[in-house]
Amino acid sequence: MLIASFQATAAQADAAQKEEVKVGIYITNLYDFNLADGSYVAEFWTWSLHSNDNLNFKDSQEVIKSKKTICSNFATQKKLTVNWEQKKCTATILQDWDVRNFPFDKQQLTINLEETMLDSNALNYIADIQNSKVSNQLKMENWIVDAFTISAKNANYDTTYGDPELQGSSSYPSIQADISLTRTYSWTTFIKLVTGLYVAFMIALMVFRIKPADSDSRVELAVGGLFAAVGNKYIVENIVPTTTQNTMIDSIHNVTFGAILLIVVMVIYISGQYFENRKVKALRLDKLAFWGILVGYITINFALVLKALSS
Repeated sequence: MLIASFQATAAQADAAQKEEVKVGIYITNLYDFNLADGSYVAEFWTWSLHSNDNLNFKDSQEVIKSKKTICSNFATQKKLTVNWEQKKCTATILQDWDVRNFPFDKQQLTINLEETMLDSNALNYIADIQNSKVSNQLKMENWIVDAFTISAKNANYDTTYGDPELQGSSSYPSIQADISLTRTYSWTTFIKLVTGLYVAFMIALMVFRIKPADSDSRVELAVGGLFAAVGNKYIVENIVPTTTQNTMIDSIHNVTFGAILLIVVMVIYISGQYFENRKVKALRLDKLAFWGILVGYITINFALVLKALSS
């Protein structure tokens, strides 16, 4: 009982010694969304409110996963017995873009501001939820902001960075701001990306409207549609960055390639049936293949788009 009481008293004493700092972020601009490079640029104001005159956060806060950070306009004032420090930062932040559902994708950007000098044993960050937000004047050409949240947490590391007062690991206070974005004009972008592909498929499908007797023209038209589809894929890859993820656009291209290959196989088979004096069967297969492949292709494409929209 005495031990438990002593531990509780010690914990209260540690909490009393720990400095508390209220930290906030106000985002003024988000731009240069580079999907190929995996980064974006954020401009924001950040401030720290505390009562300890010996603390200074001008150079002690780091933007995590930032390729380059420039902070300026640092100012500090004493107001109502509270030290108010603020600065403006421009950071190029690494971003793992999720393009699986492009162009119906949603992205979450994270700005993580972490203390680098005082660990969590000495300092505690509190998120200024009331004043932290995204500027209502922020306008992005292809994105809208769905949600913004800010929270305080501790960043844990399996090293002490050589601190002689720590053993085994270390923990530093941080503030994390999350911005949820949704792409605008998604349908317009989608139509631009797949129009050439769908035209290529329809060209290949038209072989079933050529008489089976003209087998050479049927095969040549199907192969022409295949080359058009391959060309469209190269064009799209200049817009959608190459990724190890299988994107919706990749799936649509793969389905198109498979459908055109099936058309070629059916054309060869039907032509064989026709020249073996099974003309009635060949003509019936022509109609079945045309409608079967068309309906199947539309159904699969609809399912892929619906899945992307619901993700």
